[in-house]
Amino acid sequence: MATKFTLNVQRKECILPDELNPFEILNINVNASHIETKYAFKKKICSPDRYQRSMSALAYDMICSQDPTKYIRTGNKFIVNKKDHFFYVTTGNFKSLVEQIRKHKYLLNQRDEFGRTLLYLAARNGFYNICDFLLKSGCNVNEIQKDGSTALHAAAFYGHLLIVELLLEYEANPEIRNNFASYPKDEACTTEIKACIQSKTNDKINVLLNNLIKGELAKNMVVIKHDGMIIGKKILRNSKFFLEYSKSYIAENWMLAWHGTKYNSLQSIMRHGLHAAGTVLSAEHRISTQLGHIALNRKVGEYQNWANAIFVSPSIFYAADVTYSERIFSDHKRWCILVETRVKPNSFSKHHQTLLNQRELLPGEPKDLEYRVAVKENEDFIMRVESDRNIIVTALVFVNLTFLENIDEYYQGKDLFANSEAERALFQ
Repeated sequence: MATKFTLNVQRKECILPDELNPFEILNINVNASHIETKYAFKKKICSPDRYQRSMSALAYDMICSQDPTKYIRTGNKFIVNKKDHFFYVTTGNFKSLVEQIRKHKYLLNQRDEFGRTLLYLAARNGFYNICDFLLKSGCNVNEIQKDGSTALHAAAFYGHLLIVELLLEYEANPEIRNNFASYPKDEACTTEIKACIQSKTNDKINVLLNNLIKGELAKNMVVIKHDGMIIGKKILRNSKFFLEYSKSYIAENWMLAWHGTKYNSLQSIMRHGLHAAGTVLSAEHRISTQLGHIALNRKVGEYQNWANAIFVSPSIFYAADVTYSERIFSDHKRWCILVETRVKPNSFSKHHQTLLNQRELLPGEPKDLEYRVAVKENEDFIMRVESDRNIIVTALVFVNLTFLENIDEYYQGKDLFANSEAERALFQ
């Protein structure tokens, strides 16, 4: 789990101006073509800032709309003349949209002047909480627009990974081809989104399990339940990899910690364990830092080469943050990827969290992991381990995202994910 320093900015649901110059918002010429306008919008709608996405979506709608009742144009400025459910979904006004739909359920599947559904618009504009509400309210996830596209096409094309995951969980069909002969995976604007869509048709957990057992890297897989719900799947590592120490000694004295990682790294981790960035495992395999994380040979605090270490956390929720842990599909559910470890006592330094939980949720917004890191105030949630001899990989854990996103109580994860019978047998 490499470290990445981020700060989620507090922002309440913002009120947009009723009058604006959409050409300035999208940074285009007044005489820009439809294609130029579309790609300027695509660039803006990828912003992580919800307010900026709302402004961009409103500006794009102003320029493209053919309904004279929606906006009044004066020169290059437009004035909002009609606020209905399509206006609310375009601008991300969650509260007003929910009020409208709950009063008039028939609005749920209505289409706008271009034949687009509410779900399609919300997916295009990146409003996760609105998509979640519409899906829970019963809208058709696979509704086809006039151009043959679905909401999944839109979320993939405009770069909204979390919404792609949500739509797939609600059984969005990745095999629908639009009028441009493109499947959603063909529309994906990032390799991560394309891989996410492709994983829908493959059971990645079972494929990995079979490969690990065949290579004698794993013993078996156990299913973890909580209140009758499957919250995790754990692949236990072959104990031959840590025979240097007494297994009972490790279980009683070494500290449980978690490491978020990517699916493609799992086979190597089960074979070689965790190693610090900069380690050369073979001529073809060198451990590197992730893009966007602190690079090697950078000083942080008293550490001359901060990234040249192994990073884990005692909080399963912290390690499961999307910054560290990749999401995959298996058995029609979303899972995040974690490595379970044991860390030798007094072999690590402790540090404060670097993902700061200071973002206000909008009304009804889901508690996504990247927005809500479950940590206790003033506690250290990063463990920096310099030597790979002081950390042992014991299992791979796939954690049910629905469970993580909706839990209200704080857990470090030990009682839920590390005390099964199979886990105890591992250390006997």
